Amino acid sequence: MAGLLGAFKANLEPRWLTILGNSGTGKTHVASAAWDYMQKRSDWSEQTFIHSRVYWPSLVASMRGGVGYEHVIEMYKWPVLFLDDICAERDTTGFAGEQLNTLLGCRMGKWTIITSNLLLNQIGETEPRLADRMIRKPNLLAEVKTTSYALRKIK
Repeated sequence: MAGLLGAFKANLEPRWLTILGNSGTGKTHVASAAWDYMQKRSDWSEQTFIHSRVYWPSLVASMRGGVGYEHVIEMYKWPVLFLDDICAERDTTGFAGEQLNTLLGCRMGKWTIITSNLLLNQIGETEPRLADRMIRKPNLLAEVKTTSYALRKIK
């Protein structure tokens, strides 16, 4: 997180912060802290976009119901986007993967925060274009390889 926050503070080239790993390991918590930090240190008041995280599975469900497409198209242009829990939805048709690839393809060179319960190799098996974009420089990728907080508490 320090790398993304330092880059943001120094007004460097926009990049992605991707945090991958098991459920319950604090990915969304850390991503939210980065989001809050970035929001407090920039003037987004004049920008038209949602100033909170976008829970990807809910957005996919909306699109499958025929709504939300214009929302996704707006996300192409947002100065900062926080996509939480990508690749968590059931995607037997490839619809969600294609929508995600299109959205993130349009977000190259824009500040983007991403979380997923899958690791990079798992994403790469089904969405190789997405995995490739995640590791491109200057993007930052962190894989959290630990047991969930809840499971550690019962041991």
